[in-house]
Amino acid sequence: MTGLYRDSGLEIYEKSHYSQEEHTDEVEKILRWYSHAGTRILDIGCSGGLHALEFAKRGFYVTGVDIEPSAIQLAKIRANNMHAEFRVIDIEKDELDMGGFDLIYSIGNVLSHVSKENLPDVLLKIRRCLDKNGTFLFDVLINAEPFQEEIVPGEDDIQIIWKRKIDEKTGRISMDGIFLESGFFQHFEVWGYTVDEIVMMLISAGFGNIEFSEKLDFEIKNKTKNPISLYFRARIERP
Repeated sequence: MTGLYRDSGLEIYEKSHYSQEEHTDEVEKILRWYSHAGTRILDIGCSGGLHALEFAKRGFYVTGVDIEPSAIQLAKIRANNMHAEFRVIDIEKDELDMGGFDLIYSIGNVLSHVSKENLPDVLLKIRRCLDKNGTFLFDVLINAEPFQEEIVPGEDDIQIIWKRKIDEKTGRISMDGIFLESGFFQHFEVWGYTVDEIVMMLISAGFGNIEFSEKLDFEIKNKTKNPISLYFRARIERP
């Protein structure tokens, strides 16, 4: 089966999610509250580099990491002479020894693909390479009741139908995506978390000042009783 995030599957993924420059809009939403120009940024799960290169165009020094070699190869081709570098890294197995980033982000529910038993260690790795005044931004799928087992596109939404089942005790989610335009089908086994679970993991990893929101600009806090996913923003806790 073709992987959604590699080779020809990557083209389907980008066309489905970013054909209308949605990545540019997402970067602009982050920059509404992150205004430290010229600083170092790490993109975890960068895929083909669309978000990372938008930051680079705005004068940031960006590093992108992803587990998929074909995605990193595409990102390197796109980078040209911008202030951006890309590396193949498995965040569950490899060390993040690059250090000193002012902003680390991982969006697109990348961390929901990390096994639940390994996520605490991954959060520790991320904290260790974040600058003392830095910010960590990410999103994960949420385990909330009632859990939405089918997600259908609205009039202006991406044309994907998601069918999901969750083990409420463990948070394990079996998820199938049907990409209507291409007829592409993809199955995932991922993890959903309660807000309390994520907050406790972040605290245990040494983070503080934890906030969560349904929107990347953090202007709207959580209003939905059973959100599909949430964005979290945290900093290193200091005495």
